[in-house]
Amino acid sequence: MREPTAPRPRPMSTGFVIGFMGLLLSFQPLSTDVYLPSLQLITQSLSLSVVQAQGTLLGMLLGFAVSQLFWGHHSDRIGRRRVLLAGTSLYVCSALLAALAPSGDWLLVARVAMGCGLAAMVVCARALVRDLFDVHEGPQAFAKALTGMAIAATLSGVLGGLLARWVPWRGTLGLLAVLAAGVLWLTWHRFEESRPLAAAGHTPGWREVCAGWGRILVHREFLLNTGLAAFTYTEAILFIGGSSLVLVGQHGVRPDTFGYFMTAYSGCFLAGTMACRQVLHRAGRRMALLCGMLLSSGGMAAFLVLSLRAPWQEVHGLVAAQMAYMLGHGFNQVCSQAGAVAPFPKEAGTAAALSGTLMILCCVGLGQVQAVALSHSDASLTAFAAFDAAMAVAFAWALRRQVAGVCRG
Repeated sequence: MREPTAPRPRPMSTGFVIGFMGLLLSFQPLSTDVYLPSLQLITQSLSLSVVQAQGTLLGMLLGFAVSQLFWGHHSDRIGRRRVLLAGTSLYVCSALLAALAPSGDWLLVARVAMGCGLAAMVVCARALVRDLFDVHEGPQAFAKALTGMAIAATLSGVLGGLLARWVPWRGTLGLLAVLAAGVLWLTWHRFEESRPLAAAGHTPGWREVCAGWGRILVHREFLLNTGLAAFTYTEAILFIGGSSLVLVGQHGVRPDTFGYFMTAYSGCFLAGTMACRQVLHRAGRRMALLCGMLLSSGGMAAFLVLSLRAPWQEVHGLVAAQMAYMLGHGFNQVCSQAGAVAPFPKEAGTAAALSGTLMILCCVGLGQVQAVALSHSDASLTAFAAFDAAMAVAFAWALRRQVAGVCRG
């Protein structure tokens, strides 16, 4: 008599998987960009200080960063589907609680919980790249998913502005809950478990978990990909945040004009992900890394030259240089985030979680330093931009050498 075997998951179409990955990743910009235009209304409604209002953003980011470690481990242990159902349910409930918040403390706790739920969605989306695609197909599939996220990022700022103008701020958070409820329904009815069957049935202890973290954290390819992802992401986020204070607060750029700049940045990121897909298909990952490195370094070099020649006077030139950087950012994020999980077919969730946590912690840490520096000098924005860009280029160059070595091997 044959022993029963574990049932194999029903295959999902490639189109559905890529679309679903893009949908999950889209909640990262939606959770921040749709919320930002309503922040002033929230501050007035709940009588918050500026520090308390900013804390609701920082709290969400910290919850998002730290909880990825929990979700990544459990997605490898109990499966992506269960983690997605739990995390998306947490997001829906916490978004509703945030919409009903009677005080700043209530809102802060709800936003932290939203970050924790968001982490489950993003971790599972990244893990799907390794679950369902091989090492060579993964970057191409992830590029398509990131294109969906870039479209959401491009539209979310405009959507947030319209909601802030026509809908009470509680309605904005309620809309996020409704959108997440749609993802929950889709996960329940359409998503099938993607975790490799070889990884099922084993429940590691915490000593083994920590050993697994250590094994991933010292892996050269993981470190190079995570370093590239962290510094290119940090530069993109901190420039937008810092330049809003400098351009709007100190140099008189109108807020709606700066909103157009933000849309242009997101559009360039979208174009970068789409161009990366073509380069990956035609010339491979090494060429995609080279394109990202050249665009990033070229855009930042132009930014530095304009800053030194006419500090913050040639605003449109500075923005054009940063748009070139964002094109490179699209290439870099596709290659690095897919590459970080590629060496770990049985621990893709854990690898995605560690990479995402390090990326966000790098952004938050450097963001705090930059915020202090900006209070003393506008030039600090240029200095931080140069540092982040230089680090991103260094990691991209080292990663190209690593990929070349693997190909020769």
